[in-house]
Amino acid sequence: MELKTTYYKDVLDRFDKHIISTKSSESGNHYTGQLKEFLYYLEKHEIWKLKKVDTPIMKAYFNYLIERPKKRGTGKLSARTVNDHLSTLRMFSIRMQQEDFISKGIPVPNNIKIENNSENEFALVREILEEDEVKEVFDHCQTPIEKALIALAYGCGLRRKTLVNLEEFQIDFQKGLVTASKTKNNKTRGVPISDFFLKVLREFSIHRLKVLSTIGVRKSNFFINDEGKALSGAHLNKMLKTIIMRTGNQMIIDKKITLHCLRHSIATHLLDAGESYEYVKTFLGHSFADTTLIYARRRKLKNYYTI
Repeated sequence: MELKTTYYKDVLDRFDKHIISTKSSESGNHYTGQLKEFLYYLEKHEIWKLKKVDTPIMKAYFNYLIERPKKRGTGKLSARTVNDHLSTLRMFSIRMQQEDFISKGIPVPNNIKIENNSENEFALVREILEEDEVKEVFDHCQTPIEKALIALAYGCGLRRKTLVNLEEFQIDFQKGLVTASKTKNNKTRGVPISDFFLKVLREFSIHRLKVLSTIGVRKSNFFINDEGKALSGAHLNKMLKTIIMRTGNQMIIDKKITLHCLRHSIATHLLDAGESYEYVKTFLGHSFADTTLIYARRRKLKNYYTI
């Protein structure tokens, strides 16, 4: 399986150098091999430029992956391996946009949904938002508190109870850390937050202090309304629903996203981006690795993707 065109050889080389510089040579072999298979597929089907890769082509490639025999052993690729290939293509798409090699992302399908009969509460199937859907939801926030909710529920993956109990002092704007306490199993941990979302929290913090100053009330809860009252988990979930309805995007609305779905979304996106299970485990505050593995468990094919 050797590439024929100079164009795709260059594309592969660019991605390989990026992976090796940001991860490891071993990772390069893994991710580059999966990308090479995709580029070889494009050549075989006479798709000579990345900008020509559209939704029908990606659906066809997905069908190819689920039907492809294993290179070692017998049978077809596992659902987990298919998802691994798709995650690599997402990383590739992002990198090519960063290098201005393509102007818009490749329409990579969603990962295969989990079908699990376990009674374990962590094995429940939950809908998630794709990264572009998260951006769409965030873009429809109209107030500082709505943006802060997305920043903490998605950006930090905080549980609903943690959001309700979060206090102002637990956000360290200097270090870019949120101290998540009063969580499941009564654990406390520091959660890193991106500069983008940190700016969002700072804006709401300023608004919050103005509200408290105006009404002459002292309140430690981070999430308060304009009357200075702490907001409940139900209120925060309702706020999220309002933002989602505002998008007018029926595909997002039909997912019935809750705050906990945002937590599952960031976990999935971190794994898709190549973060280790151990990192995601620590980020989410899980006690056991098995809890984290639910986000990348072996999956069964149940439905085709809708992109």
